[in-house]
Amino acid sequence: MSRRVQSTGSFGITLSKLFIRVMLRQVQGWKMDVPPRAAGFVEVGRDGSHLEGASLRTTVVRPRGVVLLCHPFLKYGMHYLLKNKFDHEFLAQGYHVIVFNFKGFGRSTFGGHAFADDVFAIARRVSRDFPGLPIQLLGCSSGGYHLSHALARDSMPFTSAVLDSVPISVRSYFTRGPLRIAMRWISGSNLAVPTGTCSIDLSLRGVRDMPITYLYGRNDYYIPEAGVTELAKSCRSLQVIGFDSCRHLETHKKHRERYFEEVLGFFARAEIQSRPVSV
Repeated sequence: MSRRVQSTGSFGITLSKLFIRVMLRQVQGWKMDVPPRAAGFVEVGRDGSHLEGASLRTTVVRPRGVVLLCHPFLKYGMHYLLKNKFDHEFLAQGYHVIVFNFKGFGRSTFGGHAFADDVFAIARRVSRDFPGLPIQLLGCSSGGYHLSHALARDSMPFTSAVLDSVPISVRSYFTRGPLRIAMRWISGSNLAVPTGTCSIDLSLRGVRDMPITYLYGRNDYYIPEAGVTELAKSCRSLQVIGFDSCRHLETHKKHRERYFEEVLGFFARAEIQSRPVSV
């Protein structure tokens, strides 16, 4: 855990938990069983959160790796990814697929204040269930936001990451009502790191040894073009790909074939790059 997280102390952590509980009220209470094609599980995080998840195994004889999917800030949680059949594309190409609900979504309980902890808890399970296989990440919107902050803490367990429709700052996403005021305050305070509300460029600029690609719609209200330009400048190892005529979370819907071609091609290149060179 970084010094910045530790420096918040017990009062800061308590305040962070309270803030997140309030923030999650609008998405809590919606639950759904995993579909028959998946095997459900519960993983306990370091902070005590019980994280609901689902595992889908490819039928390919020699699996290429595991894709860990992180859902957006919608009440459907991980079921958004299953409903839109993200797993179908990856399973067909030889990847096992893992989805899960962040704390506060679905049946996942609220034990702590850091969503990045949830990513590491599920990654630990993936490493245990699929030893030796590369772990690729794909995070949509807020799921990618949490991934960005997780990578700043430790990118070693992962081979690559795709960030899809991820707002650069929470201030561009929460633009109305009391949450707008709260987000503006907390994202500029010492609680920004533990609550995961600091901008993603602060985290991504420190990730240098892992391939990351950033996908976004050029008509995404939450992702201004100027922000993407600045992100690319500050994170020079980041690959940026724009999709025309797409609003928030429409990249995989309006350009599905190209979307998965980009993602799968990126995963394949990352796998080659991560392999040790024989001498």
